[in-house]
This record gives sequence, C-alpha cells and structure tokens, in this order.
Amino acid sequence: MEVRKIKRKVLLLGDGAVGKTSLIRKYVMDRFDDKYITTIGTKVTKKVLEMKPQNAELTLMIWDVLGQKGYSSIQSSSYKGSEGALVVCDLTRKETLKSLEEYWCPNLSQVAGNVPLVLVGNKCDLKDQFQVSEGELKAFATKFGAPYFRCSAKTGENVEAAFGALGESVCRAEARPEAGQGSTQAAEIKTLIDATDFIISDFCKGYNDEETAMAIVRQQFGRAGVDINAPTKAGVLKAIEYLAEAEKGVKTEHEARARMVKRRLVVEKVEG
Repeated sequence: MEVRKIKRKVLLLGDGAVGKTSLIRKYVMDRFDDKYITTIGTKVTKKVLEMKPQNAELTLMIWDVLGQKGYSSIQSSSYKGSEGALVVCDLTRKETLKSLEEYWCPNLSQVAGNVPLVLVGNKCDLKDQFQVSEGELKAFATKFGAPYFRCSAKTGENVEAAFGALGESVCRAEARPEAGQGSTQAAEIKTLIDATDFIISDFCKGYNDEETAMAIVRQQFGRAGVDINAPTKAGVLKAIEYLAEAEKGVKTEHEARARMVKRRLVVEKVEG
C-alpha cells in the first residue's frame, strides 16, 4: 500500500521565555541552548514523521510564534491555516498558564476555529521552583480537551511525546484550506509595540512567501538592534530604513520609498 504524504501547519504558542524555541531545537535538532532568544515575528521549522498506524509520512511545518503580547496582527496572520497547536507554559511561572487560557487559546480559536491542542508544562527539570501544580495542568487540559505533558527542553523529557501527540491529532484531522494573509490597518496604533506590529505585518503583506518575509524582518530588526519586547523609536526607525533597502529587490525604488515614508509616519505619531 502506498504511503500517504500529509502536510500540516502547527503552532507553538505561549508567553515569551516559556521555552518554545528551545523545545523546537530539542525536538528537531536534539540541541538545547539556555540562552534566551526572542523570536521576532514567526519562525518556521520542518519535521518529517513516520506515522505507521496511519501508513503516512507526516510533514509538520512548526510555526514558532512571537510570544510578546500586543503583536496581534503578526500573531493573527500566523494563526490562519493552522491545524493544531502546542500551547506552552512555564511551570515556574503561574501567570504563563493563565495567559494560555485568557489570551493565546481564545485568540487562536477566534481565527483558526477548534483545532487540536496539546498542553506542555515546560521546565519540569526545575522541580524546586514549580508554581504550577499537576492539578492545574489537568484542569486546563480538561477544559480545552487537550492532552498534557510536563516537559524539559533541557533534558528532553517528554518532548518527543508531546510533539508526537500533536502529530497524531493533526494526522487524524481533515486538512483545512490554506488562508491568505489579512489586510494590515494602521488604526488603533497607540504604542510602539502597536506600530512595530503594523510595520512587520505591512512588510510581510508585500510577499507571497511569509516565511521569506519573516526571515528578512528578523535579519533587519537584528541589524537595527531592536528589542521586540521593548522597542525604541530610534531602533524601529532604523529598522524601517533597512526594510526599505530589502524591498528594493521586489518593489520599484519609488514604491519602496513610499512604503518607508508611510511606516515612518506611523512610528512618529506614537507619543513618547
């Protein structure tokens, strides 16, 4: 019997510093790095699994989504077309579990509907620092109809099991139609995070390939020294210049300059 080839888009969601990027590294490359790196925008990693009971080869396209709250345009764009999610809390920070319930899961559901979830309580190697109990994990999992795992990106405990459970769930589910990117609006921009969110989304809208666009964003924001958690006007304005340089490869010089001017106006209108 011919092996079926299945491709699914899945997300890693949760607050900053819960260990999403480290979990992906451990799972895909079997590598742990305890240096915290903020993911700018989204980063996509591929993992191919053999699903023997289903006689299938499953390709997981794993989207590591920016964990800073307030970047709603970037996050909503990432949610579109997703078919499952690993939702991650930090067992040493109780507020990260609350964020899953109050921010991440409702926002995902609003865009993507009822997709399979797997709950991960990360950093289970730090037992003496736990703030989240087994009972709290179980209560969350029951509410959202999700299996849960206590994992460690550092030791690898239950990392394969958690991703495997997500793979099983999305392999059983019907494929969803791929959604296009939504429009970006400059309304309700009150803070630099709002402005930065708009700029990244506006830049990505000009590309058919969001993965390529996000790679350019990460490079140019890094070059400008922008801290995505606490951006400064000077840093964001410098990043806008660098993005305009990059756009000259896909836009006319006039178009690239016009887009740069539009983005600068958005930043300059922000008070403070």
